Amino acid sequence: MPELPEVETIARDLAFALEGQKVRKMRLLDPVIREKGDYQSPNILERKRLLGIERRGKNLIFHFSGNIAMVCHLMMTGRMILDSEHGLKKRYLRFFIEFERSRLDYFDVRKFGRISFLKEENVKNHPRLKKLGREPFSINSEQFARIVKKRSKAIKLILLDQEIICGLGNIYADESLFDAGIRPTLRPDRISVSRLKHLHKSIKKILKKAIRKRGSSVDDYIDGFGRAGRFQNMLSVYGRTGKACKKCQTLIKRMVLGGRSTHFCPKCQK
Repeated sequence: MPELPEVETIARDLAFALEGQKVRKMRLLDPVIREKGDYQSPNILERKRLLGIERRGKNLIFHFSGNIAMVCHLMMTGRMILDSEHGLKKRYLRFFIEFERSRLDYFDVRKFGRISFLKEENVKNHPRLKKLGREPFSINSEQFARIVKKRSKAIKLILLDQEIICGLGNIYADESLFDAGIRPTLRPDRISVSRLKHLHKSIKKILKKAIRKRGSSVDDYIDGFGRAGRFQNMLSVYGRTGKACKKCQTLIKRMVLGGRSTHFCPKCQK
């Protein structure tokens, strides 16, 4: 599933290419991906101008004229691609928007992605958005430590809980914990405040690096222009089971934590 850096990259790509353009035509080719919303018309966006695009957690929010917002979550296999000529099978095309000078295609093999059309004032009450916790970049290290310190489950699971801190997934939780030297199984209530503050700094550092490298193409991810990210080439622990730690040469281990694969260095992470 695309995480914060991948979704942020897509949001920036689409905003750069599409903001200010009017919609000529839209088609929802598979109703399965459509969530309930304020607008049910199949062509609600036609003749509306795209005003902006933002990210919230792992969600994309498109703002159109006429008081309309489109909220999209790519889930596992969703892809939003501009003027797509990337060999993607057309049978996986679920939705498209034709703008004045560009076209935006939404492909989804497994059809887990979701799109809804809302009045702007109701975006904050979207069932998925209203549950989201704080953005990693919107809080300082003291606030982060205060939010997670009282929790009693494994720190890795805290980082994955979108209702506590939103945007992180398996890749960046593992990489951030490695950078901070914290074992994924430790409970926050048993980690010092100073180490939790350091973890927050590691989270922001790793996320910023990943955004600069346009995300991690570990599975199916490609950006808004159909290109692979590059941060997968910089991973320290994620997906490196049995390989030497880049810091100490100890072999990277893998465990299952809360049903999720977790990668760590048994020597560097205490």
